[in-house]
Amino acid sequence: MGLPPWETSDSQLFALITGANSGLGYSIAARMIDEFITTPGTSPKKHLILILCTRSPMKTRFTISRLRAHLRKQADYSPYAAKQRAKMEEQGAEYKWEDTVQRVHLVGVEADLCNLKSVYALADKLVNGTVGSPDATTMDGLKLPHGSPGTQSYSKDIQQDTWALSQKPGSIGAQRAWGWGLSGLRIPRLDAVILTAGIGGWKEGWRGLDWPLAIKTVLFDTIEAVTWPTYKLADIGAVVKSQLSSNSESSVSEDTQPLLDNQQKVVEPPLSSVFCSNVFGHYILAHELMPLLSRPASSASTSGGKIVWVSSVESLEEQFSLDDIQGLKSTHPYESSKRLIDYISLTSELPSVQRISAPYFDPSNTTTASKENQAIPKISLVRPKMYLTHPGIFASDIMPLPGFLVFIYKLVFYFVRWIGSPWHPIDPYKAAVAPAWIALTDPDALDDMDGHGLAKHKWGSATDTGGEERVMKTEVPGWGWNGEIGEIDAEKRKGRKRSTADATKESREDFEITGAKCWSEMEKLRVEWESILGVKGSNGQGR
Repeated sequence: MGLPPWETSDSQLFALITGANSGLGYSIAARMIDEFITTPGTSPKKHLILILCTRSPMKTRFTISRLRAHLRKQADYSPYAAKQRAKMEEQGAEYKWEDTVQRVHLVGVEADLCNLKSVYALADKLVNGTVGSPDATTMDGLKLPHGSPGTQSYSKDIQQDTWALSQKPGSIGAQRAWGWGLSGLRIPRLDAVILTAGIGGWKEGWRGLDWPLAIKTVLFDTIEAVTWPTYKLADIGAVVKSQLSSNSESSVSEDTQPLLDNQQKVVEPPLSSVFCSNVFGHYILAHELMPLLSRPASSASTSGGKIVWVSSVESLEEQFSLDDIQGLKSTHPYESSKRLIDYISLTSELPSVQRISAPYFDPSNTTTASKENQAIPKISLVRPKMYLTHPGIFASDIMPLPGFLVFIYKLVFYFVRWIGSPWHPIDPYKAAVAPAWIALTDPDALDDMDGHGLAKHKWGSATDTGGEERVMKTEVPGWGWNGEIGEIDAEKRKGRKRSTADATKESREDFEITGAKCWSEMEKLRVEWESILGVKGSNGQGR
C-alpha cells in the first residue's frame, strides 16, 4: 500500500469528477486546479486530490497526462508563476514550481454510467478499496517503455521520453515522474462529487437536426434558437444494453443454460440510455458514496460533502412528464433528464421531501456500508447537500456538424453573446466556472446563500459581452430563482426565456409536489434495480 502523498498536509479537498476525459468534465478539473493554486486565500499547505472518472484506463491515463501538462504550465509558465517568481525574488528567495505541483494529486477510476454493475463496482472501490494513478503515457495516450519516468517501473538510468507529459522537452524525468504510478491509496472522504458525464445534448442520443426549422429560427429568433433549440432530433426510445449480461465468455455461456425448475428468469424493465447516463447512473453512484460523502473534513466541521449536479439551461417544464420519468417516449429526452435533475436537487432539503429522500442519504443503507473501511477513524456523520449548476451553452468538438458549420455556429454564439445573451460562455473552460466554484467554495457560505436548503438556486456559468465569465443565478420555470415569490428586476430579466411565466405561489407548490413525486419514483427505481442486480443495502431498508 502506498503512502498518500498528501499525508503530511494540514488540510485536503477530495473531489470526484465524472466524464473527466473531455469537454466540460476535463475543463472543470483544469479550472479547479487553476483556482485552487491561484486563489490568494488558499493555504499553501492545503492539497487538492482530484479523482478523475472516465470509461476506460486508456482515457484515464491520457486525461491525467493532459492535466499534468496543464498543471506544469500553470505552476511554471503562466502569469501567475511569473508573479510568484518575482515576489519570491523580492524576498530574497527562490520560487520552485515543484512545490506548487506537489499540492495537486490526480488519481483515476473507471465506470460506465450506462452499466450499473460498473457503477456499483466503482463505489465499492472508492469506499472499501484503494485507488491510484496510472503510469504516465505519451501525449497520444500510448504506453511508455519499461523503466520510463512516470511509471511504476521507473529507473533513473532510463532516458526521459520528452513527449510523456507535454510537448515541451527538457524537463527532469524524476520531477515529471512525481505523482505517477501511485497505488494502494485509500480515500478517507469525498468533499465534492461533480456529476457532469452524460449523453443526449450535442453528443450521443440524437439522430440529426431539423435543418429547415434550424435555419428559420436561427435567422429570425437568433438568441432563443441557439439557447433553447427546438430543432434537435432525438433518438427516441433508446435503451441501454442488458444489465444482467456479461462480456465474459463464461457468463455468456451461463446465460444460455436452461433454468432450473425452481428458478425464475429475471425480466429487466427498459432503461433509457439518456436517463441512465445523465441521471440514474449518477443517482446510484452518489447514493453508494454516502459513507464517504457523509464524513466531514474534521471533527469540528458541521458540513458533509457536496453532490454537484450539472443540469442545463435548456431544461424546461413542458419537456418533462412524470408519467414518462425516463423520457422513453419523449422527443426531448436530454432536456427531460435535465429537468428531472432540477426537481431532485432543488427539493432535496424541503421538509415535505426529506421523509422520502431520507433512505437515499442514509450511509448505512448502501451496499458499500457493510464493508466500510474499519481503519478510518470514526467520526460523526453529516448529511451531504445537493447543489445545482449548469454550464450555459458552449461549443464542443463533438457537435454533430461538419467542421465549417461548427465554425459558423461558433460565430453565431459570439454574436448572441455580443448582443446581450449571458448564457454563451462558448469555451468549455469558461463554462466550467459554476461547477468549479461550487466545488471550491466554503460549504457554510453556500448554505447561507441557499437559505439552508429551503431556497436553493440553480447556479449557471455566464459571461458578459466581452466574454468575462461569472457565476449567475438562473431562473427555473415554476421555481423562480430560489423558490421565493417576488418582483423580477432588470438584472433577473437578463437571459430569461421570452415565454417563461413568472413563478407564483401555485407554481411553487406544484414544483415542490412534483419534486416529491420524482424523489419517490427515483427511490422506487433504485430499490427495483438493486433487486434485479442482486445488490442490497446493508440495513435492508426499502426492500
